[in-house]
Amino acid sequence: MIDLTERAIRGSEGGRARAARTATGLLDGVTDGAVVLFAAWTVLYHLGLLLDPPTTALLVAWLVAAAVLGVLYARRSGWWAVGPLWHDPEAPVWRDRPGPVRQALPAVAVGAGLVAGVCAGLHPSGVPWWCAWAPGLVSAAATAAWLLRRPGPREPDPAPEPRPDAPESRPDDTDLRWGTPLALLTGAGFAVASLFIVNTDGDDAYFVSRSVATAATGRIPLKDVIFSAGATNEIAGEPPVASFEVLVGALARVLHVPASSLLWYGVLPLVTFLAIWSLWRLVRAWAPRHAVLCFAVAAVYLLWAGESRASLGAFHLLRMWQGKAVMVSALIPLLYVYLTRWAERRRRGDLALLAAAGIAAVGLTSSSAFVVPLAVGAAVLPLLAAGRVRTALAACVAAAYPIASGLGVVLLHGKTVVEGAVHDGPVSYQWVLLQGTLGVLGGCALWLSPWTARRGVPALVGLGVAAVLTLLVLPGILTAAARATDAGQVLWRTMWIVPAPALVGLLAAVPVPDALRSRAAAVAAAVTPAVALAVALVVGGTPVWSEASGSTVEGRPSWKLPAEQVGTAREVVRAAKPGTVVLMPVTYMRAVPMLTARVHAANPNPHYLSMIPAPAHYIADRQMLSVAVRSPYSRKPTAEEMRAALRRVGVSVACVTPRDRRALRLLDQAGYGDRRRIGDLVCSFRPGG
Repeated sequence: MIDLTERAIRGSEGGRARAARTATGLLDGVTDGAVVLFAAWTVLYHLGLLLDPPTTALLVAWLVAAAVLGVLYARRSGWWAVGPLWHDPEAPVWRDRPGPVRQALPAVAVGAGLVAGVCAGLHPSGVPWWCAWAPGLVSAAATAAWLLRRPGPREPDPAPEPRPDAPESRPDDTDLRWGTPLALLTGAGFAVASLFIVNTDGDDAYFVSRSVATAATGRIPLKDVIFSAGATNEIAGEPPVASFEVLVGALARVLHVPASSLLWYGVLPLVTFLAIWSLWRLVRAWAPRHAVLCFAVAAVYLLWAGESRASLGAFHLLRMWQGKAVMVSALIPLLYVYLTRWAERRRRGDLALLAAAGIAAVGLTSSSAFVVPLAVGAAVLPLLAAGRVRTALAACVAAAYPIASGLGVVLLHGKTVVEGAVHDGPVSYQWVLLQGTLGVLGGCALWLSPWTARRGVPALVGLGVAAVLTLLVLPGILTAAARATDAGQVLWRTMWIVPAPALVGLLAAVPVPDALRSRAAAVAAAVTPAVALAVALVVGGTPVWSEASGSTVEGRPSWKLPAEQVGTAREVVRAAKPGTVVLMPVTYMRAVPMLTARVHAANPNPHYLSMIPAPAHYIADRQMLSVAVRSPYSRKPTAEEMRAALRRVGVSVACVTPRDRRALRLLDQAGYGDRRRIGDLVCSFRPGG
């Protein structure tokens, strides 16, 4: 009876493990397929920039390309999964060597990494910045000396690292049996939450407007669509290389649904789920043990990293409808997964996925031109130092398309300067990797990642990420890069090469001491680091859904704008004639490009207005008008200045708050009448409409 019971239990556990492996493999394949299909769309889109076909034709070509790729994959699956393309023995990793200096290296690396992480997180409290980067350099150097050491003359050659399909390097059945359901539930929870959390972002005036304009016209918006229907060229610093927004608009046109609704009700939860699954894949690939606990801690980090609008938490749950957020939250983790798999297996399929990831990154954001090469370099440099030259050089295929796109933008577009202040290493670190408790944990996780990640390629990539980040935050480096490029204002995004959620999660994988032999003690010792990390994140972090993060939680799925602003802006747009301009306080005008392409707002985003390639009076008029209606206390122009600017801009409806009596008088003097209340505003209309 006991034997039969044990057999039944083993069979049940084996069935759950097989089901978990099947579900894991299926979703991994879906994620890889999404990367390949979006890469194919991006290539077609870039051809469309030259040929300017209808977006419907691009969708048809995309469907044909998808069918061809599917047939090729089905018929040549053996080619896709073929064994290593060449013999490339592993560099020695973690080989015990005699001698006090060699034995001291791990202690130096770990100690310096802890000091660097603590000082980086506490820099805003007054700790000098050199106390972060100097120990960071020491930690990276000591780690490199340990990981990349060569065998001595009397030592045997080190054994190659186990094959990735060997039992010890495959995901543990326990991790999959518990981790896959946890990842599925977490992804579903994040996806549902994304529908209800509203955190308005000013950049949507650009990103969402491209989807709206594409849906309205059926063409790729090659010129400005925020302030006009293509009256000026595209905004400087925003070259139309990203294909993500146009894909959403093209699908919305075919489906006959509003582009904003498709983006926020359909695309947003989908990519949010895929980002969580990508995080789970990276944790599985890098965690040496306890992958489930590592993933749980990483998810907690994302939920409580809401202190800064530039944090990785803010670019995850709060802003996943933007292509750049999809890149940093979903594609960067996948890129490291593909780099790890390629370096360990050297299969054609992994190399193809690397190339597809690079292309897809360009389709998500123009920032890929410097983010992806840095991330790839973080993996390639330690591989080169380890003597794996061909593997490292082949991995550069992921950076080829981003670099080519960046060169194309420089050569083909006149003005590419991104206006704004340049932020140095300390500020960039604080924005993205935060300060205080989360900044300390993020820094320690970064510089200790070669020691917390799985031995072999993950440890080498962790070393590369830590080394590259340390070099980036050295005094003067980002400033010098800003002088050499036109991307000065957005160079803080170089911090995106750090997969901080996964690295913080890896801190939960500290090894259990051998002295803990009993099962209960081992379980407690394994869970304790994860619980301590989770508590520290919750106590020291800021929830992304809180008011402190600029978020509100609605009672139903909502657009990512305050409902009262959307309602008022929609009514004003309905009252305006097609082809005209409306004037309102900026908080209402920013909703107009996300509603329609037939009516435009005078100034939906002052930052983009300053970068539009238009005559000086075009910009000055809109700036003056937006200031005039901003509030009852804002600076007002003269009646003649107001009248002339309204005429030149082509304003048909001008709205102000009910308490702004001075602005209402100016509108009366300019000849605007038929005053009426629309939503939260009082609006006046141009004579004759």
